[in-house]
Amino acid sequence: VRLRRGLMALSVVASIAGLIALYLSPALRVHDVQVVGASQVDAARVKELASLNGDSMLHPDLANAEQQIGYLPLVKAVSIERHWPQTIRIVVTERSPWGYWQVSDTNYVIDSEGVVLTDIPPAEGAPVIKDMSNPVRLVPGDRVDIDAVRLTQALLQKVPEALALNVISFEYSIAQGLTLATDAGYRVVVGDSQNVDYKLAVWKAVEGQLGRESMPGHVLDLRFRDRPSFQ
Repeated sequence: VRLRRGLMALSVVASIAGLIALYLSPALRVHDVQVVGASQVDAARVKELASLNGDSMLHPDLANAEQQIGYLPLVKAVSIERHWPQTIRIVVTERSPWGYWQVSDTNYVIDSEGVVLTDIPPAEGAPVIKDMSNPVRLVPGDRVDIDAVRLTQALLQKVPEALALNVISFEYSIAQGLTLATDAGYRVVVGDSQNVDYKLAVWKAVEGQLGRESMPGHVLDLRFRDRPSFQ
């Protein structure tokens, strides 16, 4: 019985030692870190932030690596895969161009969340938001007013449906928010993205009361809910 117990104890110790040896073995260490999907983002910087080279393949800190890479402003999403026995693959999803944010005579490419990208042009006919109040030079990774970007997206979809009009340009200012020009020859100050459907209903009611033919050259201000102004 003593011999059997001793052999069992030795077996347990040997198993633990084997597991420790396997954990520490260079055969199961990360020796190859691959970055996939990075064109705007520096792949070397991604590897540096991941800091996985040399770690054990059994328990790499993938969550922390994903979090660190996710802080890069041009990264929209990231996932990390283990490919045995020694390879880590980092899959980066970059932000894609949506439109332009215009400051003075410079058009900056932005994505749908208002992040400034490198000079990868969006699709032809992409919206342009002209910033009337911000002379600051922008660089990739900067963020413009996200509410104005989201409101522009909503108006491009909703205005043609609700009013049978097309929007031909957008302007943004800190004081007034978002203003648009229509192909009917008049401008509309929408402000922010709160109560968009209600503002469109007020807009439609005002146009129905005044008549579209009487509105060219004027400005309709919808920022004050039940008190629209028409100048």
